[in-house]
Amino acid sequence: MNTQNWSQRPHVLSLLTTLFVVSIVPSYAQENEGLEEIIVTAQKVEQNLEDVPSSVSVVPGALIEESGANNISDLNGVAPNVILQDMVFIKNTANMAIRGIGFFDTDPFADQKTQVLIDGIPHARVTGLGHDQIDVERVEILRGPQGTLFGRNSLAGTINIITRAADQEAGIAARATVGDFGLSKYVVSAESGEILNDSLRTRVTLSKRSYDGHVTNAFSNSRLGAQDSSTLRLKLDHSLSNLSTTLTYYQVDEETDGIATSNVIQDPYGTSDGDVHLVNMDTDGFNESNESGFTFLSDIEFEPGTVYVAANSHDSDFLLYTDLDGRAGAQPPARGPNPRLNVNIGFDIDHGQDSFEIRFHDAHSARWDYVVGMFAFQESARRFFYQNIGPPFSATFAFEDAARTTIAEQETKSVAAFAQTDFRLSDQFILIAGGRITQDEKQVTVSNFGLPAPAPQRPPIVLNAKTTWDQPTWKLGTKYEHSDSLMGYATISTGYKSGGFTSRATVPENVGPYDAEYVTNYESGLKANLLQNHLRLSAAVFYSDYEDLVGFVRRTNSTGRGNEPINENLGNVDIRGFEFESDWLLQPNLSIDFALGLLDAAWDTFMVDLNNDGRVTDNSDLDVLMAPSLTAYGAVNYTSYIRESTFDYRLEARYQSRYNSFGESNDAIFYRPGTTLINGSIKWSWGARDNSVSVFGRNLTDKGVPKLTIGASIFPVAVYEAPRTLGLELRLNL
Repeated sequence: MNTQNWSQRPHVLSLLTTLFVVSIVPSYAQENEGLEEIIVTAQKVEQNLEDVPSSVSVVPGALIEESGANNISDLNGVAPNVILQDMVFIKNTANMAIRGIGFFDTDPFADQKTQVLIDGIPHARVTGLGHDQIDVERVEILRGPQGTLFGRNSLAGTINIITRAADQEAGIAARATVGDFGLSKYVVSAESGEILNDSLRTRVTLSKRSYDGHVTNAFSNSRLGAQDSSTLRLKLDHSLSNLSTTLTYYQVDEETDGIATSNVIQDPYGTSDGDVHLVNMDTDGFNESNESGFTFLSDIEFEPGTVYVAANSHDSDFLLYTDLDGRAGAQPPARGPNPRLNVNIGFDIDHGQDSFEIRFHDAHSARWDYVVGMFAFQESARRFFYQNIGPPFSATFAFEDAARTTIAEQETKSVAAFAQTDFRLSDQFILIAGGRITQDEKQVTVSNFGLPAPAPQRPPIVLNAKTTWDQPTWKLGTKYEHSDSLMGYATISTGYKSGGFTSRATVPENVGPYDAEYVTNYESGLKANLLQNHLRLSAAVFYSDYEDLVGFVRRTNSTGRGNEPINENLGNVDIRGFEFESDWLLQPNLSIDFALGLLDAAWDTFMVDLNNDGRVTDNSDLDVLMAPSLTAYGAVNYTSYIRESTFDYRLEARYQSRYNSFGESNDAIFYRPGTTLINGSIKWSWGARDNSVSVFGRNLTDKGVPKLTIGASIFPVAVYEAPRTLGLELRLNL
């Protein structure tokens, strides 16, 4: 575990010093009206963030756009004790951790430990979570288990991406962005305004982004990680006297060429040539991802309360093929100790899900404020696994000549009933109580056929299994409202993630099932609004006790000569920490945002045969995956006014201390070093419709550090932070 003293971290001390110095800068603006109220749905109903008895971070959509962010991984570092990354091999998937509980498995059988919602609708797989997001109103990050209201797979926390509603005024908005490494992005939105007696509003947004990639393949002089993305979102908002309905159709298509990793086998650090973005071996491959869906949201006002309905149907196709052997076709041989090694694998995932939730909220009583509801979810996932070891077993190394070696299918059904209430004991004390009962059923079929002749043959392996998990989760706590500007709370809450199976397995004993995971979280905190609404603070301390945490172990595969990563219950983890966030409006044109997270995560028990050597050993000395002991975020915002124009300046720093990104080894290569990334933007706005030109920069100090390293089958694979990237954006509102 990283035990470096926090006071010895120069990046953090520099950040704190900078924020203090900026705080005394004089202002020449007009009267200060205070901070804007932040409305969230962290408890399934709209309420002021300052009234939520939980540790929650909110990222405004405008900030995401102005910083040049495209997807969820671009928000990494903005929230304390939260890591948001993409995967090593797969650009448009998400690798997330909240409070030291990480998850990066693309297996379509594996449930997430952090639930991700879009407009309150769960997105069940990590594939697709790294897609470009458009029309984002805000992102809510809820830390800690959310088992009562959000249910399945919210073990570590919940991330809810809220999209923009259709506007009341008609208009067209266009954004054009250009930047380094061939970056180009075009977004067009059209609003109908209020039509049909002011009862209907529509909004349609189209987005197209291209990126040439920043990693060069020295063999072909081509760029790895080049990406093309197109997105469509159509939203209809309909309102009557007591009924509001939103219909949304969305579609995302992304293609990526090449795998933007380090030099893997020969040079896992990727630094022997002095350039971490130059790959001296022929690595290539491609990724195609397509997603579409339809969402129905409705709320009906009755005298006793409000009924909410949320339904969604979602389909995705995900195809990946990677060539990691370092060979340009059959020649030349790869450099390094394995010159004849061929590693050409791929998988094709078809995924469909349907969900339905209905809930009732009653806030009319002087004492009771409660939510009660039911949730149903079903999912079908099918994974085809391909392998190509080249001639003489196949004509070429291309995907078209790869052999389909495994077909894995899973059907999931989940139903739940939940309720949570705030009961006002007095003018200042509120009792919090809630519970949820969930039933998850999974049925799998795994068929493994092996490679075609003349490769060594064996009988096909077919496994059918079905398992059901039933688990209650609950929450108890109290909230003390000292005044309108100061609130404290203390809660005990639980989380649950069902067990499951491993689709990668090639022998029956590796398929599973493994058991469910559980967590009990103890949290207390306070929220304050001070200095006449010029300083907003929130702080929380917590202790989490995780049981039967699931992670990777290595087991013998069907060939008997290699191993495969499968999921298994590893042991118990204890995590404690602290979180602090503040927004300080020093002057009408000057504000500071600051966040700090402290984390102490350690294995309590970790007794497994981790490396397939036939011995059960104590592995509790391993560092917990993706658990930096310190995270910090600071941003300075300054606005100046020149005649009819406005200039907005923003400079931010994101710091994460050294942490293990793999979890199966404490070897130095698997650690991301302590890193501070600096981003900034300048926006010039003019006119009544707020037209603007923005200049933004990401990683301004050009840090060349690994952001993620994992042990892929037989060798480490690293992905580095993108180099300094500058961009220019023009925005017109017609």
